[in-house]
Amino acid sequence: MSVNASGGSPVVHPQQYQTLPTSLLSQAEQQDRSLRRSELDELLSFFRSGVKLLQIVETLTENADQIVSAGAKRIFWGGNPMDYLDKPIEKIDLPGFGRPVTLAEAALAKEAVLDREFKKLQVPSSINPPRNFNPFSHLWENLQGAIQGMLAGDREALPGGFKAINISRYGTVRMKRSMRDLAWFLRYITYAIVAGDGSILTVNARGLRGVIPEDVTMATVVALKEMRWKSLTYFKGDEEASEIIKHYFDVLIDAYQVEKPPVRLRQGVSNDQQGLQLPESYSLSAEVRSKFFIQPGFLATEKQAAIKAAYRQVFECDINRAYGLSLSDLESKVNSGNLSMKEFIRALGKSRLYRRQFYEPYAISRVIELAFRHFLGRGLSSLEEFQEHFEIMSKGGLPALVDALVDSEEYADYFGEETVPYLRGLGQEAQECRNWGPQFDLFKHSAPVRKVPQFVTLFANYQKPLSNQHVYGTGNDPLEIQFGAIFPEETRNLAAQPSPYGKDNRRILIGCGLGNGNGHKNGSPLGRAPSLSSKVLKLNGAANGNGNRGANINLAIHCAETAIRGAYRQVFGRDVYSGQRLVSAETKLKGGEITMREFVRQLAKSRLFRSLYWDSFYITKAIEYIHRRLLGRPTYGRAEMSRYYDLCAKKGFYALIDEIIDSLEYSEAFGEDTVPYERYVTPRGFAMRSLREPAHWSSSQLNRTVSAGMFLAQKMQEKNKTRITAANRNASQTQAQQTTLLVTVREETHEYSQTSDS
Repeated sequence: MSVNASGGSPVVHPQQYQTLPTSLLSQAEQQDRSLRRSELDELLSFFRSGVKLLQIVETLTENADQIVSAGAKRIFWGGNPMDYLDKPIEKIDLPGFGRPVTLAEAALAKEAVLDREFKKLQVPSSINPPRNFNPFSHLWENLQGAIQGMLAGDREALPGGFKAINISRYGTVRMKRSMRDLAWFLRYITYAIVAGDGSILTVNARGLRGVIPEDVTMATVVALKEMRWKSLTYFKGDEEASEIIKHYFDVLIDAYQVEKPPVRLRQGVSNDQQGLQLPESYSLSAEVRSKFFIQPGFLATEKQAAIKAAYRQVFECDINRAYGLSLSDLESKVNSGNLSMKEFIRALGKSRLYRRQFYEPYAISRVIELAFRHFLGRGLSSLEEFQEHFEIMSKGGLPALVDALVDSEEYADYFGEETVPYLRGLGQEAQECRNWGPQFDLFKHSAPVRKVPQFVTLFANYQKPLSNQHVYGTGNDPLEIQFGAIFPEETRNLAAQPSPYGKDNRRILIGCGLGNGNGHKNGSPLGRAPSLSSKVLKLNGAANGNGNRGANINLAIHCAETAIRGAYRQVFGRDVYSGQRLVSAETKLKGGEITMREFVRQLAKSRLFRSLYWDSFYITKAIEYIHRRLLGRPTYGRAEMSRYYDLCAKKGFYALIDEIIDSLEYSEAFGEDTVPYERYVTPRGFAMRSLREPAHWSSSQLNRTVSAGMFLAQKMQEKNKTRITAANRNASQTQAQQTTLLVTVREETHEYSQTSDS
């Protein structure tokens, strides 16, 4: 099996939008120089205008509803568009958030919550306009707005061919999305004003541009221009604030008006390239990265800039400025065209300076990792790749390693003879996502200072016969909890260490002591755990009116109410409120119209279950949770997860439910009448529950005659008694020793006094 470990995805390391200071500092750091006078003046102006920027944002935030309403009324007619705007939830009184400082703020926050809830109960007036509604009222409103705009002198007219959108025909769902987007645009503009950088506007607008149709794009631009006009009305007479607002609105509108981005494909023809289509944000992230190359017709200054970039890539700094060194012989050959940039990079890697800096102080494992960073611009991809280059370096030393990297097909695809190597991030040259997490750590400026190998230690965690981690990372493994349990504190690093599973491997699972039904011929992979046994609830024929199927039936276990309550607890993970129960499905189950299997299917397809385990999770964790609720075990491996991925992508949530419940495994494990129960747990879950329920209990404790609390209390009392007894014994011994010592002292004192008298 080829083990390709992974260190996480860019979701763990999200793209950080730049502010003006970070943008200027990153450019200077990339070029290994100090800030120029113009950049310092720009920073000084930004910091001096901080109070002004905050005042602008505060004014826009206070009038956000009026600004969004003006933009929406410009493009919609037939009602009030603001009825569809869902404002952010007030976090007052929610778990994890503190209460406001003053009682007045608390009262205002609660009043806003009640007002929003009251509006939700009312039917928006824009859905069903009144009978006396005049369709020409929208034209009159636009005419009045145009007259006001002409008086103001800065409101733009509607573009030719534009038609306003009828709210009733547009639909409630699309109206909510449109109003949400307009509110988001205004919020992003306030972010950009505070940050002093419009990158957040550019990236988000171009990303939306790839999925929004042309007619909606025109309407959005009209709304944004109207929002710009409305925002400027609050800053009449303030030229500085007006220019700032115009600038960021124009950045957003210009980015939104570009043509729909073309399809982006990964570049290169090496085996590591898959020819996949890339989102627009991937290629945009590569635009800010400067690339240097040398061609014969370049000026001397351009060639010198490329040579310094090569120094920064290979030596992590400009050696001319840092050490006062200059490889004049190699530089002259490059400037004269006798040496290509590829051969120049090779010579730098074989130089004495590189050996002294990145070979002699480090272990061989770290030398290989840094060499991949310096000459290929990425990290190691797999353990096999490391072993291959470790063997090369063992036989030929550092020069052989440099030759292997520079002469590789990958180097030729990305850099060729003229381009200076660079760090390959999320752009069109992005690597496969299995090692992006550690690669980003390797891309940090302080990476050469760390002498501990990152990739070798990463792979060392996987040298096991079978891993018990989730196949797509520890963060995808749901918490091993039961209903009513206390949430344990997460101490693992969820950003790394997924399992190195292939399609033919399965995770280690521990059986709960009931049946097999696990797809294995020999039962449970690691045997059974009696202390984790689950209670089987079965809806017998006598309970659902289909006749008596057995002579002796325990109604406490097999009655309809008990089975229904157990089904709710298994599917939802807890008891549900009375208003959330599926009363009609319960009635059909009791009447024998449906089986327990169909009842579980209806529970899993309910709105409550979807909101708990589908809408609020990303796909991997959602599949894992649903699978454990309905089949009673975690997923086995990558092949099973991939099959569910494909099903969810093509058919969605309800097809996933049908696939699990209609499976052969469900039929063999539960049949038509048995409530699903937990059949297998992961080793970590078993260890966590063993801490709460010690595995070395007696038979009476296993039969639940003694509760866990009583058992622990009894153990603590026994320990306290032992401790008190030992303390008393030590005290008595100490007292006897003190008494003996006192008698001895008295006798010696008496003898001394008699001697003195004589």
